[in-house]
Amino acid sequence: MKNKKGQSVELGITAVIVILLLLGTVVVLMLGYDMVEPSHLGVMVRFGEIKGVMENGFRWTGLFTTVHRYDLRTRKAVLELTGGNSAIDKTGQYVSAVINVNYRVKPTHETIMALYRNIGKDNVIADRLNLDAIIREGFKQATVRYDALEIIEKRQEVKELAKENIFNNFPAEYFEIENIVITNIDFSDGFKKAIEDKKIAEQRAMEEENKLQVVIFQQQQKITEYKALAEQIRLQSTALTELTLRQKYLDVWDGHLPQYMIASPETISMFLPSPNLVQGG
Repeated sequence: MKNKKGQSVELGITAVIVILLLLGTVVVLMLGYDMVEPSHLGVMVRFGEIKGVMENGFRWTGLFTTVHRYDLRTRKAVLELTGGNSAIDKTGQYVSAVINVNYRVKPTHETIMALYRNIGKDNVIADRLNLDAIIREGFKQATVRYDALEIIEKRQEVKELAKENIFNNFPAEYFEIENIVITNIDFSDGFKKAIEDKKIAEQRAMEEENKLQVVIFQQQQKITEYKALAEQIRLQSTALTELTLRQKYLDVWDGHLPQYMIASPETISMFLPSPNLVQGG
């Protein structure tokens, strides 16, 4: 027969075993619970098989079940197209820009399961779907249709075309685009200097043209004045010539009328003697 000390040891060992079993059971049971944060959906997978989608909360999903979570909140892609990563215009001139795209995963069970099945976990979907490349190419496809000066003049038109390209090529089966913002469209320093020099040259040419037009106008005014003066002199000269001829004729006239004279009715009167002279002769 066992003594009391031996019985106590056995009881202690038994108690420890029971406690360990209980703790093990609790741990195992806890492994069957999963939690999904707010604004997320989870894909439940057991031994490589999709078992369904878990909404946000804490629940029993079963032993050996893994839940892959997908964030449904707005995501932001920011691309800086600068340097060798820039877009180009149709002449090969570099065009830089900053593009911001806000998008989100479609919040449906079918979308979440398709993402896991076809693409992978949440942290790899942007890379595997080449979202940055889609955004970059959408902008490049727009700028290459214009030259740099057209891009400057039609900046909003270029932006709208780039947005349309990005929207049309974005994987719409998985994502919804909330907005696209394109800012800081710019060109190389050399090109901007060339544009500035051209503007200065055009401004100077315009100023010279304006000066030339002023000179032409002034010359035309002078010509008009000279023509008026010449006409005035001509008329005065004509009048003076007739008076001068008459005066000279009178200066050399001896007071006797010629026996014969050819004259016009307008001039004959000046050679007729007055009644007093006739009577006095």
